[in-house]
Amino acid sequence: MEDSYRPLAEAFALGALDDAERASFAAHVSGCGECGSQVRAHAAALDVLARGIAPLPPDPHVREQLLDLADAPALPIDISAIPWEELAPGVRYHVRREDPSRGVRGCLILAEPGSRHPRHRHAGAENILVLKGALRDERGAYGPGEICRSAAGSVHSEEVVSGEDCLCYVVYYGDLEMLE
Repeated sequence: MEDSYRPLAEAFALGALDDAERASFAAHVSGCGECGSQVRAHAAALDVLARGIAPLPPDPHVREQLLDLADAPALPIDISAIPWEELAPGVRYHVRREDPSRGVRGCLILAEPGSRHPRHRHAGAENILVLKGALRDERGAYGPGEICRSAAGSVHSEEVVSGEDCLCYVVYYGDLEMLE
């Protein structure tokens, strides 16, 4: 009779089983030499493959954008200590850093529930990292830790969808053209 666990040995070695499968397989493999041997063989093969693959450096453009997003402040943030400017009703912003030589501006955006940033077109890319709350645009919804990316030339507007203020760190590469 075929061991029903044997086909899971490769997935176990890859770390591709869900929690329940992994626990069940781990309990089985502790008493099954054949499955243990299969797991060790797959793990050894993965190790050989991993040593043969040279690490690839990230694309310089992607690396630069990730480093720009890494300038986002850590929570909690004392929002009362920040000199905000109004962008639209219920939407305030604060320029945190600017690099005119690269055409980059990093801003904190604080928006009240239900508020909306008017429809606009991007001359360059925009990356919005949601720190708190949630927002949506025409492509989807974004919560804490998620990034809403807009390419140069794209048109959209954002709206706060949570019942709390939405705080974001936004990196602009170029200017915005307001359309409404």
